[in-house]
Amino acid sequence: MNIEVRPIRPEDHGALIALWRRVFEDPEALPAAFLRLLPEMGGGVAALADGVLAGAAYIVTALGVGGKRAAYLYAVAVQPEYRGLGLGKAVTRAAAALGRAHGADFVCTLPASAPLYGWYEELIGTRCALYRRSERLPARALFPVSPLSAAAYNARREALLEGVPHLRLSDAAAEYERINCRCFGGDFYAVGEGVAAASYDNGVLTVRELLCPDPSQRRPCAASVAARLGAERVTLFSPGEKDDEPFLAAEPGALGENCVWNLAFD
Repeated sequence: MNIEVRPIRPEDHGALIALWRRVFEDPEALPAAFLRLLPEMGGGVAALADGVLAGAAYIVTALGVGGKRAAYLYAVAVQPEYRGLGLGKAVTRAAAALGRAHGADFVCTLPASAPLYGWYEELIGTRCALYRRSERLPARALFPVSPLSAAAYNARREALLEGVPHLRLSDAAAEYERINCRCFGGDFYAVGEGVAAASYDNGVLTVRELLCPDPSQRRPCAASVAARLGAERVTLFSPGEKDDEPFLAAEPGALGENCVWNLAFD
């Protein structure tokens, strides 16, 4: 079998969307939006087996932390019938190399399961760098909640995180994050004096990010988002410590333990 790994091309988009939907079972609008925004966010690589597009991986470089540029490895996928040939490893390494070629200072990713932390460490040298915790809260309408555009959310987010080490998104990356939320029943919201990114995960409403000037308002703001969306309860994610759930993997030394990330593509 002839294996070729190369950068993705516009004529690959139909096959890339079909691969994404088959592996991740996402609605077509999500990969279609991602590929539309990708030229502003980064790039991708494809693996062809005897000319058939059998695998792909993407690298998002429109991200920053302080003065550093991040290369975020995303959506590594291989057609089931082509697994076991090393295609996943090949596109992972190639996408990471592409990120570095685009000027990234470090590579990071969000492993889909615990065993993959070791797999990515072996391939691209990342280790778990950030953790998160979650709590379940009942819905309660305590603050006004209204949708925000990606650009407005991004601007408010930057203002709320001023002086705090954090992931910085381009407006294109923020737009993809908003589309991701909207594809799964949520959105970007202004809530009280803060902002929230919410969506459903396997039928459970989750607030992936909630930022507000007064930390004591986090729970009532999350409860208000749940009430706005008609959910009975909501899961609120917050930055955690080493004995909490592993979250983001990054090259050693790239991030401090207090870095606010939250909106990792997942």
